[in-house]
Amino acid sequence: MSDFTSGFWPIYISVITAVSIIGTWVFIKSHTTRKLQPGEKPELIGHTWDGDLQDFDNPLPRWWLGLFYGTLIFAAVYLVLWPGMGNFAGVLGWTSLQEYEDEVKAAEAKFQPVYAGFMKQDIATVAANPEARAIGKNLFLTYCSQCHGSDAAGAKGFPNLTDHDWLYGGDPATIQATITDGRAGVMPALGEALGPQGMKEVANYVLSLSGRTHDAALASAGNAKFAENCAACHMPDGTGMQAMGAPNLTDKQWLYGGSEAAIIESIAKGRNGVMPGMAQTLGTTSNKEAKLHLLTAYVYGLGGGVAKAAEPAPAVPAAEAAAPASPQAAKMYFDSGKAEMSAEASAALQTIIDFATANPAARIAISGFHDETGSAAANAELAKNRAKAVRDALMAAGIVEDRIDMRKPEVTTGQGDPAEARRVEASII
Repeated sequence: MSDFTSGFWPIYISVITAVSIIGTWVFIKSHTTRKLQPGEKPELIGHTWDGDLQDFDNPLPRWWLGLFYGTLIFAAVYLVLWPGMGNFAGVLGWTSLQEYEDEVKAAEAKFQPVYAGFMKQDIATVAANPEARAIGKNLFLTYCSQCHGSDAAGAKGFPNLTDHDWLYGGDPATIQATITDGRAGVMPALGEALGPQGMKEVANYVLSLSGRTHDAALASAGNAKFAENCAACHMPDGTGMQAMGAPNLTDKQWLYGGSEAAIIESIAKGRNGVMPGMAQTLGTTSNKEAKLHLLTAYVYGLGGGVAKAAEPAPAVPAAEAAAPASPQAAKMYFDSGKAEMSAEASAALQTIIDFATANPAARIAISGFHDETGSAAANAELAKNRAKAVRDALMAAGIVEDRIDMRKPEVTTGQGDPAEARRVEASII
């Protein structure tokens, strides 16, 4: 009853509750007709309907009375054991707050060991882990799908998270900052400044930036107006500025629509896009940081995440410069009968990811291996699924699928380590 600011209301509620229970008991008791003796006829109630219809004063069924009295007894016992009588907490001392805190502690104890393992891994590695992705998907459906959709494909005014178009950047650190603190993207209204004709000219110039159908004369007239009113945020070439969330106007992605009418509406009225931060929404438990980590990894792994650009190396004399050596084939070992990558497998793959990221022209070959024991078809299928898991990890790290060459599963020979029959190799080609 902490919501009440006056001591009157708890007393008022207690009195009303007690009087209602006691009064109902007395009323039922006083109106209960005694049980008739065998052969005894009930009395007539003193009124007549339609001239000759009369009611007998029959006693109520005892089973019905028993149920009614039982509900009153239950109510009295409940109010003694649990809260319900004003400020009286009940002899059991139960509170909804304590139950919530107990459930939170139990959940933390259950999931903390799982989260701890993922917190030791970087975002790209977590994004490639099926178990982590399943947890991240549940978090996404709970906190993000209302705006971005259950498939993360977005809607008008809500960005598509599965493509490579990012308003603020798609590297892990930026995605986590966006989720944690939210974003507020504001485009000022320019309708009065440009006027109807000026807005039409700028809209056609914007259409021309992405190669869409436009009026060449209007676009030419809108070039100067764009440079004067829009280039400060969208850049002179229209490629946008991620530092302030200004969209790239040269691609085919349109947050509010790419027709001439939709572009004119954006110019005339401006836009005010707000994404709330999840730092408070995810709660204050010790697992909050882990949830942010997993949610970031899920969004990163949806297909649009990009690897963080490496810091430029110090310049060296041309005579000393040498092309980086291609890494040897990375071997990823899987548990028996499983196709999920372990943390060790993800770490082994990282050398291939690093080289492929630094060398955009490099291609990667993936081969799965199995032995000749058991079903050949089942072994080949398992090796294929393991190779797909490695491919998915590469794609989650920003390596496009066109650069990945999936090889036919191979059979190991000889009497070596059995783990060799549970491996997948990735090599630069």
